Parts: sequence; C-alpha cells; structure tokens
Amino acid sequence: MRRVLCAAVIVGLAFAPLPALAFKARAKDFRCLLDGVRPSGKSFYLFHRSKKKLAKAVAIAESATPGQEYPVGTIVQLFPFEAMAKRGGHYNRPGHGWEFFQLGTTSDNKTMILHRGEAELRNAFGSCQGCHSTGNAPEFDLICEDHGAVRIPLTPAQIQAVQLADPRCQPAH
Repeated sequence: MRRVLCAAVIVGLAFAPLPALAFKARAKDFRCLLDGVRPSGKSFYLFHRSKKKLAKAVAIAESATPGQEYPVGTIVQLFPFEAMAKRGGHYNRPGHGWEFFQLGTTSDNKTMILHRGEAELRNAFGSCQGCHSTGNAPEFDLICEDHGAVRIPLTPAQIQAVQLADPRCQPAH
C-alpha cells in the first residue's frame, strides 16, 4: 500500500504545473546602464540574462499592451542608482513579483546593492512599489512610463544626462 501511495505522489508531482522559477538579482547583474536595451520610445533600459527573454521584454515594453507580464529575470532601470527586477515565484505578489533596488558603486565602479526590498524600499519620492502602483501602471506590470503613474519631475534631457553619467560606463562609453 505504501508503494502505491508513494508512486501516486511521484506521478502527481511529475504532472503538476511548475511555478515560475524565482530569480534573485546579484550585484553583477546590474551593469553600465547603456549596455542595456532601450525600447523604442522609452527612457528606461532593460536587461535579461537570456537574449530570447530580453527580446520578449522589449516587445512587451514597445507594444504597451495591458495585461502582459515581463519575463522572470527582467531588470528595468531608468537611473544608474535604482532598479527593479522581476523575481517570479511567489515573491511580492502585491508588487507583481518585482523587487526594488537602491544601487551604489564601489571605488572601481562596480555595482553594489545598497538596499533591496518590496513596498518598504523608498527613494526621495516615497515607496518605490507605491509609486509604481499608481495610475494605469498595474495594468502594465507596474511599468510607469506613459501609463498615467506619478511623473518624475525631470525633463527627458535631464534623465538622459543622469543616464550618461553612470560611473559604471566609464571609460568604455
């Protein structure tokens, strides 16, 4: 009887749908901002370890179709000093699986993670997750640009100047 029960459990597990594998970003996943892919018409940059999933993330950003979710492992950055990474699994359900980061650089211009978290992580404008949850951003997997969320009080030229000053890009770019 025990063998039958064990066999049934094993067979059941073999056919059970697997949850998306969780991704946990490391400092080396955050590189020179300009090495990322900037979707057409957007100010932010996308990164992914998989070229195929990066292409999917770019297509999602460019299509601006509600209801699409970025692939697990996608990193979104507007500025060199902060980012969001799609963790997947059961991580931060209210935050659509995103983890938010405050980043810094070491003396040799490598990335270091200063803080990481969910709704508790804050910048000068308040909770990162709270800001990304405004307007229509929840319909676009918490991506704010062009979706009626709280606007950053910087012009496109000012945003680009901050991006070009990314110390991780020096002197390569």
